[in-house]
Amino acid sequence: MSFSRVQTIISVALSAAAVLAIPAGTAAAKAPKYPVVTRVTPMQVGVGDLMTITGKGFRSGKNKNTVVFKRAGQRAVFVKAESATTTKITLHVPLKLQAYMPVLDNQPAPGVFAIRIISKRFGQKFTGKKLSPTVGPAGTGSLTPPGSTLPSAYEQCLAAAQANPSGDEDKDSLSNGLEKSVGLDPCRADTDTDGLSDGWEYQSALDLNSRAYPYPGKKPWPNPLDPTDINSDFDGDGLLAWQEFQLWQYAGSPFGPGGDISAYSDGTQNTGGQVPTAGNPTLQALDLDHDGNLTDDERDADNDGLSNMVEYNTTGTQNWWEKGPYKDEKKYFWRSFADPSPIDPDSDGDGVLDGADDQDADGYDNYTEMEFNYRQGLYVQPFNPCLPDPYALTCSRYVPLDSGSIYPPFDAKSADWLGSVVPLTSPAPTTPQSGETFWNGHGGPQGPDVNPTTP
Repeated sequence: MSFSRVQTIISVALSAAAVLAIPAGTAAAKAPKYPVVTRVTPMQVGVGDLMTITGKGFRSGKNKNTVVFKRAGQRAVFVKAESATTTKITLHVPLKLQAYMPVLDNQPAPGVFAIRIISKRFGQKFTGKKLSPTVGPAGTGSLTPPGSTLPSAYEQCLAAAQANPSGDEDKDSLSNGLEKSVGLDPCRADTDTDGLSDGWEYQSALDLNSRAYPYPGKKPWPNPLDPTDINSDFDGDGLLAWQEFQLWQYAGSPFGPGGDISAYSDGTQNTGGQVPTAGNPTLQALDLDHDGNLTDDERDADNDGLSNMVEYNTTGTQNWWEKGPYKDEKKYFWRSFADPSPIDPDSDGDGVLDGADDQDADGYDNYTEMEFNYRQGLYVQPFNPCLPDPYALTCSRYVPLDSGSIYPPFDAKSADWLGSVVPLTSPAPTTPQSGETFWNGHGGPQGPDVNPTTP
């Protein structure tokens, strides 16, 4: 018998064995295919624009697939597809992507987002550069596909809005008919392109005006037709409009059952009602004015132990220390620092929440130096590792020669205070010998340790 004949017999026998191993009345189960993206149109879209994703391995039906958007360096955003066949998915670009766009001049700007699909299985990878669309705020998308005679996504949206006044084509919480009646664009979630959505500005105006809505073309209300009001603080809580909008987005862009804003409106200081602090030490620690209630500025959106106002505008920012009450202090310049983020609980990615972190490694956590600072009577500075302890681990041992650059506590204004300082974690310094300065071996300012036996 030839060798090829033996191979054929063995092959047939193995096939038969495989068939016999399957119970009667059953068929071999097929694993579902991975969803694959082969085309995205248009490749330049704005919030509220209609996007079409072509490929294979999708599930037919409404809300059967999830589109995952991911910009480099940002976390993934999961969005339910509005409709789909096995080869095509359609959805409107959601407003929540705006929180993950690049920021230029304090406003969101278009950025490239890779895409991955979750169907019966999770797509094996995100789209590459050629298939990753540029997504920007409302109004930044392509109006007409290049070389196409078909209606653009925007034109299709306008037609749909006209046909369905009670619908909400741009997903900004305002009906198509309402937007048309007040001069807004039912296919742009942000008609004035100031980075704040129409629905949020509309509802903030209602909050500010006791639920009576003025014509949006007039001032001084949060105005979806005024692109200049992004840096306004309508409700007087210290947070600018764009900051409260960003916090609202971080909270999940919530609207209440009646369409009202349930978190961070710029029309009221107590969005969603008051937050009493009585009996809750965590909330009491955030109460900047000690009135027993947390207003929007005192609340802590990212739950990192620091109030929103602290991280945005006051003692948690280098700008406050450089231009505020301590503007005459010289900056500690041996190293650079970064401000903590009000929408990222661990801004430096070290696994420690911002409030409990000690970014200048001086033995005093950020909460003490940023949130509590002057209340404890401490001479602190979260961007100067020599305050309040000039013998801290990361305080430079060398003071600048240029007297105009000497930072606290080594400047003339701090001389008296420096003589009475008691470090937090190390023993109080012994009296230095004539002409010498003290260093306790844990780091700290200029000069040799005159007492080597001191720990």
